[in-house]
Amino acid sequence: MHYIAADFYLHYVSNYSLLIQSDFQTDHLIVLDEDRQVLVYMAYDNLSPSAEATKMLSLPFKNVSINLPHQGLIWVPSDVYHETEKNLYVDYFMDSQVEHIMTSNISVLGITALYQYERSLLNRWKKIFPEAGFTPCFEVVINQVQSYIPIQGEVLGVHIYDDQADLFLFINGEMRLYNTFEVATADDLSYFVLNVFNNFSIKGKISKILLSGASRESEWFARLDRYAEWVDMIQAKDKWSVADGDVERALEALNVLADSVSCV
Repeated sequence: MHYIAADFYLHYVSNYSLLIQSDFQTDHLIVLDEDRQVLVYMAYDNLSPSAEATKMLSLPFKNVSINLPHQGLIWVPSDVYHETEKNLYVDYFMDSQVEHIMTSNISVLGITALYQYERSLLNRWKKIFPEAGFTPCFEVVINQVQSYIPIQGEVLGVHIYDDQADLFLFINGEMRLYNTFEVATADDLSYFVLNVFNNFSIKGKISKILLSGASRESEWFARLDRYAEWVDMIQAKDKWSVADGDVERALEALNVLADSVSCV
C-alpha cells in the first residue's frame, strides 16, 4: 500500500517525523506532521522497494525513529545487573561481540533486557539514517501491555511480526515468560500457545489473550480466539489521525510503531 496525502509538502520535510518499522520481509514507513496526522504510509517488500519508497527514504528527514526486531534477548533483575559485567552474558547471543549487546531498563518490571539487533538489518538503516533513534519491538510491547495486566489471573500476550511471534505470559501481575518462536502459519502459533499452557498448567481457555502486530480480522486473531475467553487488541497510546479509511485500518497492526518514539 502506498498513500500520500494531498497536504504532504516536500519543503516541510524537516518539520515532519519519519517512523519506520522493519523486519526481514516488510518495511512500513509513516510520515507524521506536527499534529500527528499521517501524511504518508507505505508498506513494501524490503527486497524490492518501490521507486516511491526509495525516493521517500532519500528525503532529508531530521526526526527519524526506527523499530526493529531483536535477534537475541535475555532478562536480568535490575538490582543485580551491572553494565560493567555485560561480558558475562555473551554466551547467550549469536554475536559474541560485547559491544553489540544493547540494554533496556524495564523499570515497571524491575528488570533489564539485554538484546541484539541483526547486524545486516541494523547496518542497512544506519547507512541511510545515521542519526536515527532505534527501538526494539519488545520494549514497546512490554510498556504497552501494563495497563492490560490484572493483579490476579493469567494473561497471555502475542506480538506478531515477520514469520515470528513473541509470546509472553503474566501470572498475578508478574511476567513469567517472554520467548520468540517461528510461526509461518496459524497452526504453528497454536502449537506454541498450547505448549505454554501445558508448561504453566493452564487448563481450558485462558481468561485473556493480548494481540499485537496484527488486526482483528487476521488469521492470528481468529486462531487465538479458540484459546481465550477474550482476545484484546493492544492499542497504541499515541494517537494518529488519518483521512483515508483504508490506511486507518492498515495502521491498526502498527501499535508498536506508534509508541516507539516515546521509547527512543
